[in-house]
Amino acid sequence: LIDDKLQLTSIKSIKTIKAPTTCVYNLCTAEPHTYFANRIAVHNKLGKTFVNLSKDKDPKRIKWSLDGPNWRIARPGICLEGRCINESCPADKQLVVINVGIRKFDLLVDSARTSRCPECTRYVEPITCAFNNCCWRWEGQIQSADGVEPTVLSGNWKPADNAYHRFEENVNGLVTWLQLILEAKSK
Repeated sequence: LIDDKLQLTSIKSIKTIKAPTTCVYNLCTAEPHTYFANRIAVHNKLGKTFVNLSKDKDPKRIKWSLDGPNWRIARPGICLEGRCINESCPADKQLVVINVGIRKFDLLVDSARTSRCPECTRYVEPITCAFNNCCWRWEGQIQSADGVEPTVLSGNWKPADNAYHRFEENVNGLVTWLQLILEAKSK
């Protein structure tokens, strides 16, 4: 559906997931479109859903634990978190920590090769981030709703001490990022 008119568009790739009574299609097209698959309206939109860093809520400071599974080990710098969905992985259905480190990280560009489960190395969809033992900042563009002009935002450098400073997705909420650059440097 483009400009309230049903139009055809070429599909660049298709991924089909079959469950007992459900077919889920992940279609990729050049631009965001609404189209129909098996009589179901599907919307393909640009951007990535991730925790809202733009709220005036600091990340939650979490003290280190002396025990925990390997997939929760955090190294200094940027850490992403997402849920592993590999049924044969020990971390299946668990939030895993993806260590990005001390560097500049583009969420939309670098996630495909970086956002991997530390146990099984399969792709994990990142939903939030944390920082530790570094100074960090972010910049990006969010889209609050379809048809609304994107907003360019950024955060100033902040210190993260020797603890896990995590953005809580249930407190900050999730937004669609059209661009998000996370940056960490040594203190």
